[in-house]
This record gives sequence, C-alpha cells and structure tokens, in this order.
Amino acid sequence: MRLAALLLLCSAGAGAQEVMAPRVVASRDAAPNVTGTAPTSQGSMWIDSGGSSPLENDFAVRLFAEQGLIFRSIGPVDLGAYVNTTDSIDQHGLDWNRFARASGGMKLVKTFRWKGIDGLARADAGYTVEHRFVSGESAAAPSADVNYWMGWNPYAGRLPGSSWGIAALNLSPTELHNAVFVGYVKQGVTLWKDKDHGTNKLLPSLIAFAQLTASKDSKRYDWNNFTREGGGLEVLVPTAHSTFEIGGMYLYETRTVIPRTGNGAEIFIRFWHGWQNKR
Repeated sequence: MRLAALLLLCSAGAGAQEVMAPRVVASRDAAPNVTGTAPTSQGSMWIDSGGSSPLENDFAVRLFAEQGLIFRSIGPVDLGAYVNTTDSIDQHGLDWNRFARASGGMKLVKTFRWKGIDGLARADAGYTVEHRFVSGESAAAPSADVNYWMGWNPYAGRLPGSSWGIAALNLSPTELHNAVFVGYVKQGVTLWKDKDHGTNKLLPSLIAFAQLTASKDSKRYDWNNFTREGGGLEVLVPTAHSTFEIGGMYLYETRTVIPRTGNGAEIFIRFWHGWQNKR
C-alpha cells in the first residue's frame, strides 16, 4: 500500500528523544505517492509503547496524530499545510518523556524512486507549542525541519528495510533555539510470512532486524546525544491502511554529554494508521 510510505514520514517530527515508530516496511510500502492531483487531504496516527533507552530503563507510551492538506502541485513538488500533536507519558517521570505538543504550518513534499529504493523528502515551517508535565514548563516558538524517509524490500520481500532522518530547529520549544539531528536505519530479514493472500485476511510476518539510531543536538542535552544499536524479532501485521507490530530487541546505548554506556532488552508494541482522500 503506497500510502503507508508517504504518511510514515509525518511521524518523523515527533522528537529526537522519542521513539518515532520506525518500522521495517512491508512490500506494500515500497512505492510512495503523494497525490496525483491536488487538492488531497492526508493524515496519520500512531501509538508507540515500550522502551527505547537501556540507560533510562523507562517504559513510555506516545501518541502522534497529523492531518495535512496538499493544495497545490508544482512540478514534482507538492505544497501543503499540516497540524499535528504528540503526547507522551512514561513510567519514571522523566521530564522529556512527559509532555503534550502541538504544531501547525506549511510543508513541501517530494517523492522519489532510485534503484529499487522508494521514499520522500519533506520540509516544514510552522509554529509549535509544548507543555512538560514534570517541570511544569510551557513554551511556544516558530519551528522548522527537513526530513526524509526511504524504504526497500528486494528479493521478493525477503529483505525489508527503511531509513529516516531529520534536522530540526525548535522541535521542542522548551529547548528553545536547539537544533536537533537524528538518523535511523533498520534492516530486516523475513523469516516467515503468511502465504494466504486473501483480500480480507491479515498477512503477518516474522522479521529479524538490526537497527541503528544516532542523535545529536546543538545545546548538548544529555537525552538528545546518543547512539543506539541492536537487533531483535518482531511480528508485523499490515492491512490496507494500518500496521501493527509487537516484538523485542536488545540495544546498546552510548551517551556522549555525560559519557556512559548501557545495554538491555526492550519490548515494544506499535500501531500505525494512515488515510488519504482526494477532493
């Protein structure tokens, strides 16, 4: 399903300190398409629960939702607007993991295809407001970012993978004037896949994967400067407009502001849903 590859990128603006629900894509994700003709409304939502940092050893639940509108196509580039919200709560009450955030603005989107890799690039300029529940701090500021998403699934769907990256200013207004840079890559191997391709039947897959996340910021907040690498197993259940994942992984983490390392097992449960309606 082409929509999934497009709308997954909406989640990329969620925040460097969060798990942004990256996933190994299924074969239906391999050819993104923004819109044939404007205007088109499109949106997505995801719920991500589990751990992401062995050093924090924290269980968090995060919810993201975005509604966008593509109102003009200029050659290969689509111009539109968006509004989104990100909400997070965690087990241990870490300030950067307990917040509510909302953003709105304009976006430029460009899809591409190159040697079996499909993806898109996006640039946003808008305004973001945020409240952190532990410190009680609230802030608002203009925000901007550029980000990309790529997916691939060669050899008849046996090697699914994806990558995304983001460079952002004021992604979190409570970290005012902070520039954040995050990159992520994930490569999977399909160990088993349902062979029944009935139109109304879910097609679960068992996937082994390895992943790497690297993050850095200009203000040197400890939670924004790290590398995490590891791997695990997941069950992926896609439908026409949604994806459900459950799995476990073992991660190694290195923090660079206060130098230290850690490792441990993490579990995760993720759900994603996207939609697109031509006007």
